Amino acid sequence: MLKAITTTIVNRYHIEAQNDILKIIGLHVFILLGIFTGLIMFIRDLAGISTDICLPGDISILVIFGIALYVLRYVRISWAVQLFFLVPFIPYFFFISHTTSILPNHLSVPNTLWTLVPFLLFFLLFSENKRDLIIFFALAFLTLGLHVYLVGLTDLLFSFKWEVESVYINPFLTLSSFFLVSLLIALNFQNRINKLIEEKENTDRIINQTIRNLPQGMLVLELVPDEFGTPSHLVIRKTNLAFERLFKITSREIKDQKADDVFPKIFRNSFDWNKQYLSSKKRHFSFYLDRMDKHYEADSFNLTDNQIVSLFSDVTVKQNAIIELQENKLRYQVLLEAIPDLFFIIDRDGVYVDFVFKASDALKIKPDDIIGNSIFEVGFSEKMSAKILQCIQSCIDNDTIETIEYALELEGSSAMFEMRIVRLSDHTVISLARDISKRKLAEIRLEEAKNKAEEADRLKTAFLANISHEIRTPMNAIIGFSKMIGSAEFDDEEKSKFVEIIITNGKVLLTLINDMISLSKIESNTLVVKTAPCRINDLMVSLYKEFGYDLEDHKNIALKVNCDNSNPKFAVTTDPVLLQSVLQKLIDNGIKFTEEGEVEFGYRVLPNKLEFFVRDTGIGIAERDQERIFERFHQLDNRTIRAYEGTGLGLSIAQHYVRLIGGSLNVNSKLGKGSTFTFTIPNIKEDSPLKIVR
Repeated sequence: MLKAITTTIVNRYHIEAQNDILKIIGLHVFILLGIFTGLIMFIRDLAGISTDICLPGDISILVIFGIALYVLRYVRISWAVQLFFLVPFIPYFFFISHTTSILPNHLSVPNTLWTLVPFLLFFLLFSENKRDLIIFFALAFLTLGLHVYLVGLTDLLFSFKWEVESVYINPFLTLSSFFLVSLLIALNFQNRINKLIEEKENTDRIINQTIRNLPQGMLVLELVPDEFGTPSHLVIRKTNLAFERLFKITSREIKDQKADDVFPKIFRNSFDWNKQYLSSKKRHFSFYLDRMDKHYEADSFNLTDNQIVSLFSDVTVKQNAIIELQENKLRYQVLLEAIPDLFFIIDRDGVYVDFVFKASDALKIKPDDIIGNSIFEVGFSEKMSAKILQCIQSCIDNDTIETIEYALELEGSSAMFEMRIVRLSDHTVISLARDISKRKLAEIRLEEAKNKAEEADRLKTAFLANISHEIRTPMNAIIGFSKMIGSAEFDDEEKSKFVEIIITNGKVLLTLINDMISLSKIESNTLVVKTAPCRINDLMVSLYKEFGYDLEDHKNIALKVNCDNSNPKFAVTTDPVLLQSVLQKLIDNGIKFTEEGEVEFGYRVLPNKLEFFVRDTGIGIAERDQERIFERFHQLDNRTIRAYEGTGLGLSIAQHYVRLIGGSLNVNSKLGKGSTFTFTIPNIKEDSPLKIVR
């Protein structure tokens, strides 16, 4: 709050000195207290609460202090102070006038005195001119004399003590004493101010001389605020000789001019001065001035709240040297980057003498980490360090080339290096270290690709053998029993069984063909998802009837369905064909691998999705095979002669379908204890066919 008051006073009265700010605040407080006191007395007198009523005195207080506040805020501060020359009217109405006095006139002389004395202190504190103090003393003296004259106490003028029902010191002597003390204080204060002014002038002279002789160019700017107090533009207030020499311009050309009018001529848009001085917090900046072909650096700081000082230095020589060094560094850096190896010079004892390497993000080497350190201190294992030291000594002694491959742990990864050690002198060798991580990685990937290709070839070979067997088996049954139907040797009942066998094998063959077609669509990426409302409970009933009919002859397997929502019209928007195909493959898979027990399928309603499941009590899947069963052509038993028929495509196709309709297929199984396949789809509500018509 105090900061806000200070800011308001500075903006209103255009002052910056702390003493002046405190003086204005004190003057406001004094006047407001006077108005408040007069207002309280006036209200008490009007209400008849006070025993000593003096409305003219109350009004005189309100008028003097009220006019003083107005003059202080809207006219001039000095006039507001001088307005208190009217203070003698206050004791006149309260103590001197025969008609309005609140006390007997001959007894109230001390009251008049002590009403006037505090205002001597007021003029001492708030007046900038000793003349105001003298004038008020004269007015106070005359007021006191008038009071003494009117009450007939002039015979006591030259007495030290006055006795009028009470004893007190001569009021004129008391008033004069306070005046003399105030005058002496004012004179002493003025002398101190004069000395400070002289010291300030000497300091200013020294500062100006220093600024004039500064080697840096100095520019003093003033921030000029708009009507809302926000800095709007800059004005140049001062420059020194160095600034004039740096930018070939004279002070009288630019002094007190707007920066927006002068800076384009000086700096030619080499930097954004409004941003730099008005909004940026960056105090140091550099720029290139093309009209003079020179580089400059500038440091700025706030001299006051609205003054900014910038010091400019010509750094052309330094900048050209830096540019030349950077060009040389770049030149040698390019030469080094053309060589893929790291060069180390190592002495006979395994201590690094020097090194040169191509910088990289993975390998960050600092000179202090290498030079002067032993190979035993830079990260090698003790065994590897001993091996390198042995190679170094062997290379020096026998003048041979030694080669070592090693791994090195870097930040967040590891890298493979090939080190070649070559004799340089009788005491040193050159070690060339080449990063072979990419080569080794390529070799590893090549080996992995080879293994995958061999595995894929093996799976496809098994698939072709299996598919041949899977096609021949139903085809042989279809052809054989078709011939037997036409034979007269069999009666109608037997021929009916033959037809059922033909139909069953036809379905097997049709399933196989459908899987091959689905695989072809998946491979060519031509499978399109067609969403439509799907009544889930109807689908569950249809699947139960379909597989329940096939299980009529398998009395040792029970088929169960579990629906979480009993509403027969419960529906979601999805691809019904793909959803049905996934469930068919999972149920068929569960029945195939279950000798006895039960196969249960159904769904659960979860937040924003449906979870479908197919649970069986079959042979189960080993944990190591649970990830691979979703691979194409993969079967738990890839032999041609197997206990369970199939192509190894069902689960792979089912997984792809589930992904297309927005879910993922998972398995949870234990060997010998059955399997549970689950997948989720988004629970997108079916649009209601009902419309609101107005």
